[in-house]
Amino acid sequence: MSELTIVQLYPDELGVAGDRGNVMALTARLTRAGHSVTVIAHEVGSQLPTDVDLVIVGNGPLSAMRNIHADLLANGDRLRALRASGTAVFAYGSGAELLGHSITLADGTSLEGLAVLPFRATRISTRAVGYVIVDSPFGQIVGFEDNASRWTLDAGAKPLGILEAGSGNGEGSVEGVLDTGTVGTVVSGTVAIGTQVGGPALPLNPLLTDAIIASIGMRRGFTVINSERNEKLEYYATRARDVIIAHAKHVFSRI
Repeated sequence: MSELTIVQLYPDELGVAGDRGNVMALTARLTRAGHSVTVIAHEVGSQLPTDVDLVIVGNGPLSAMRNIHADLLANGDRLRALRASGTAVFAYGSGAELLGHSITLADGTSLEGLAVLPFRATRISTRAVGYVIVDSPFGQIVGFEDNASRWTLDAGAKPLGILEAGSGNGEGSVEGVLDTGTVGTVVSGTVAIGTQVGGPALPLNPLLTDAIIASIGMRRGFTVINSERNEKLEYYATRARDVIIAHAKHVFSRI
């Protein structure tokens, strides 16, 4: 089986919403399928490896984003090169926004992004809080959203999915952004996903987790094997999803 590397960007600053749970979900399913997984926490001042299978980043407040911003920009060329070589990306919340083109803040100033993901973010005065359900190419995605941002996708860019409940990108009926692997002249087949779905999302949505793993496998030359050891994980995910689906359209609010 394969030896795989996952890099989590700034877990102390951009990991305040249980984002390590996304790393744990991926690691659990990969190791149970027989793969060896190394998780590298990239902190300010450290060096990114050159061979990475997945870059993952989570959510954090504006103060945390400012604290890591200079280091992120300094590593921009390396991160863009990793994506161009076929590295998959899963980014949530403000971490996803930093991988977009830019973030326009409430005071009119902006933070430069890395342009790894094809969208721009604008911070707005109203906050979307509640359960969210998204119809995606990977099946139904459920979770929780808590943000005050509007995401505007580039012309021709694809959303992660269509909303069944929730606010999503705050523009129309779509949520997130999905790049399926065409970067310049390279068609990698790997996915880059930006989303406002938390929870964390991957433990709640095994089909999405397996889609990311399948994307990695396409590049590394292995197929996804759904181990019987995932049965308990599937059980807990299903129970949690059932609760969210039953209540999603009743508890969503904007504040």
